[in-house]
Amino acid sequence: MSHLRAVALTLILFAAVGHAAAADTPTTLDLSDKAVKKLEVSQSQIGYTSTTVFYTLGDQRVIVVLRVENAKKFPVSGKVCQFGKGVTAEEMAKWVNNQHSDGLFPDVPEPVTTTKLAAEACKTGESKSLGKVQGGQGEYEKYSVEFTIEKVKVNDQLHLAEFKEKVSVFVPTK
Repeated sequence: MSHLRAVALTLILFAAVGHAAAADTPTTLDLSDKAVKKLEVSQSQIGYTSTTVFYTLGDQRVIVVLRVENAKKFPVSGKVCQFGKGVTAEEMAKWVNNQHSDGLFPDVPEPVTTTKLAAEACKTGESKSLGKVQGGQGEYEKYSVEFTIEKVKVNDQLHLAEFKEKVSVFVPTK
């Protein structure tokens, strides 16, 4: 009987150690994955503004927010917002909507943690003018802007894979 108990305890110990090792392995988020929901926003009620891109990873309860300023050098910044257990993809979509619109949804969850990406991890690449457009309060020059987010350790449990993207950015001509 004691031999069986020793074997059972050994199996439980191996299972616990294996589970702990798996829990210590960080999750790497790949924003280029097809399962990631992307929303690019560059307009407000008064016209074009800086371009903000929301990448929602519903099953991870994470939203990555990247912003490309509508200034000639197109500086890029970003943050990773982690939501608590039990927060649904629908609730996260309402949070995203409130970040760029008129806040239609009063009771949305807030991120449990928000981590700013280091400035050196956000790099602006090539930009190309696509011509002038009218919008809101005046004339804008539309650009296609490429940026790269380097691999980032957000925290011990979460990493962000290197990522490259092109977005439209509208710069006021005045």
